Amino acid sequence: MTRNRGKSASSRPEPQAGDRSPIPGKELICEELRQGGGGTARRLAKLLGVAKADYKDFRARLYTLQEEGLLVRVPSESGGKWELPERTPLRVGRLQLDRRGSGFFRPVDSSEDDIFVRSSHLEDAFPGDLVLLRLTSAARGDRLGEGRVVEVIERGRKLLRGTFWKGKEGGLVACDDPRMPSDVFISQDDIKGLEDGGRVLVRLTTGSRGRFPFGEVTLVLTNEDSLEADFEVVRAEFDLPVEHGKGVVEEAAALPAVKDGEGWPDRRDLRQLRTFTIDPKDARDFDDAVSLELLAGGKLRLGVHIADVSHYVQPGSLIDQSAEFRGTSIYLPGRVIPMLPERLANDLCSLRPDEDRLVKTAFLTFSSSGELLETELCRSVIRSHRRFTYGEALAILDSLEGKEVDSAELPPDREEYEEILARMAFLRDSLKDARTRRGALFLDLPQLKIRVSENGEVEGVDREQGDPAHSLIEEFMLAANEAVARYLIDQDLAILARVHPAPTDEKLADFRELLGALGFELRARPEVGDLQRLVDEVVGGPLAVTVQIGLLRTMGHAEYTPKADLHYALSTTAYCHFTSPIRRYPDLVVHQVLEEHLKGLDGGRGMTSARRAHWSQKVEGVAPHACKAERRAEDAERAMQAAALIRFLSPRLGDEMGGSIISIHAFGFFVRLDELPIEGLVPVATLSAYYEFDPSTQTLEPAGKARGQGKGRGRSGGKGRSRGQGRGGRSGAPSFRPGQRVRVKLTELNSASRQISFELAQ
Repeated sequence: MTRNRGKSASSRPEPQAGDRSPIPGKELICEELRQGGGGTARRLAKLLGVAKADYKDFRARLYTLQEEGLLVRVPSESGGKWELPERTPLRVGRLQLDRRGSGFFRPVDSSEDDIFVRSSHLEDAFPGDLVLLRLTSAARGDRLGEGRVVEVIERGRKLLRGTFWKGKEGGLVACDDPRMPSDVFISQDDIKGLEDGGRVLVRLTTGSRGRFPFGEVTLVLTNEDSLEADFEVVRAEFDLPVEHGKGVVEEAAALPAVKDGEGWPDRRDLRQLRTFTIDPKDARDFDDAVSLELLAGGKLRLGVHIADVSHYVQPGSLIDQSAEFRGTSIYLPGRVIPMLPERLANDLCSLRPDEDRLVKTAFLTFSSSGELLETELCRSVIRSHRRFTYGEALAILDSLEGKEVDSAELPPDREEYEEILARMAFLRDSLKDARTRRGALFLDLPQLKIRVSENGEVEGVDREQGDPAHSLIEEFMLAANEAVARYLIDQDLAILARVHPAPTDEKLADFRELLGALGFELRARPEVGDLQRLVDEVVGGPLAVTVQIGLLRTMGHAEYTPKADLHYALSTTAYCHFTSPIRRYPDLVVHQVLEEHLKGLDGGRGMTSARRAHWSQKVEGVAPHACKAERRAEDAERAMQAAALIRFLSPRLGDEMGGSIISIHAFGFFVRLDELPIEGLVPVATLSAYYEFDPSTQTLEPAGKARGQGKGRGRSGGKGRSRGQGRGGRSGAPSFRPGQRVRVKLTELNSASRQISFELAQ
């Protein structure tokens, strides 16, 4: 059954270190259960001294800990009691189903093995759901343990596409995704206007009718044969806020424009300073410009000039509230959903050449060896001298190094900028060297760029790799972000920090297993420098992609917090986002804090303690929502990219392609193509033999071949092996391991699950 518990516990922010929260932390809760045994939420609240007013938050924390695999709620008629997982046969994890309806349960506790779940034991759970599972038989020898779903904790997919069919007391939606174990029941009240065979988008709700989960139709699909139709599905699935409200648009329209030549006595006039932008060719908004001055003694003063959005967007205004709700701009193939109204994003705040624009400037003075000597922040006005595309800047940089360059890429005024770009390249290299010395991490993975024509057709897919022009701007923005973070900390101002936790021991153990299978070693507690040396060793070789993707999956996700802490990949304890206030709300909040502070300094007064407290409270509230908005944007971008890729690849069904195995699981292995950075699954069911997954070597071995070998750690630390049924036995069947070169045939493009599937080429 699916349990309705109102607002998702995961949407409540976990209190940060230093919070004066009356809610007991996970250590206290787990220790109470360890010492006193299980209990209901009410009993635990009483034992831990939780006030009545805080009970709802305490109960939400229990559910959050269940989602993390630290607790389980044992269902009962009296409401259920909370217990430690190791004291029960219950586990929390996510389902992964195959096309036959059976599948694997992957525990949230990464120290445990996968568990096999028969199709008859799924209840109303769907693929990707976070579920509570009862272990019905333990793992024995090479066989996985088996389990039965007790309840769905959280739906992995809220929306499904399918075909509607009427019944006597409502209707059913037959889902497009063949992995879905059942149809979805639609009540009589929700079927008005629906016709048999109609194509719909259905949202899963709570509860079920027999084995059919309840749902409601959110969108009737008409023309599905277009990228626009895919967008409408993604828009509904992730509840994307596309159009700005009337009040927001009107408020933006009323904002006064900056007049060229206008005096700004309260700002630093930098209009004579040579500034310019470097952006993608198809960029519409330009929120950062750069400058570089050579000072006495060989010092270099870098200017990073960021559009002063906070001049226009006042805290609490309609535009500010809308931007906070959206959290970020969303970049999809062929379209952008902007955080700010067009009047601001593409006009008032866009640093177009030969137009006066208001900015916040970070002046960073470096020694000739790249050491940061001084940081100065100010409110200023600039007049960008030029707009470069990345291609133009790269052509100049390459020509300065004597590389062969397409003359069409070289701008006619290049000589005016050769000296400054050469100095910028020198500073970029110095900054990168300094980050390398302190232990920062640099990965070299190609990105995917999907080209969409003006009429909305996917016309091409390109591989994008880092280049000297991109890295120049990247290094300057990183330096500015870190310098601003340190300034905020030094001035005791509120900070919306960007932190990146170190990998967990379990994740590192998994990564070491992968590396061992590839012939590499990694010490138990590696420093970032150890990981960088590993990356440097494999870059340019056949294992580069496999190792770097494995490393990416080892690291956690960076987050926003109201307290500065470690950013693992950058190897710094002071970092925030400052350089993109047009497209990220956390950057705008940082600008708003600086706006009030810098204005106060200009007026001979500092920010009062009351205002400091106000901003501290503000960033505490913004941080969890900003993280949630960022995840929504990333999920929507991935979904839309997958939909576009499926359209692009559809004419190539049946084609053979080369690639490398990047990860292996009991249900199959993922292959990344050579031609483009696209991944797809080779299901174990399509293989021509019976295979066993050997976690100690991260390989799929033909049945019998792996027997008698020592059993290593499981997927994430458990014991034993997983088994997968192929098409039938065959002597001399090959083994499969990470990094192995394979040729595959494109066999399935599932628009419902947005999954690409391959089979081994014969």
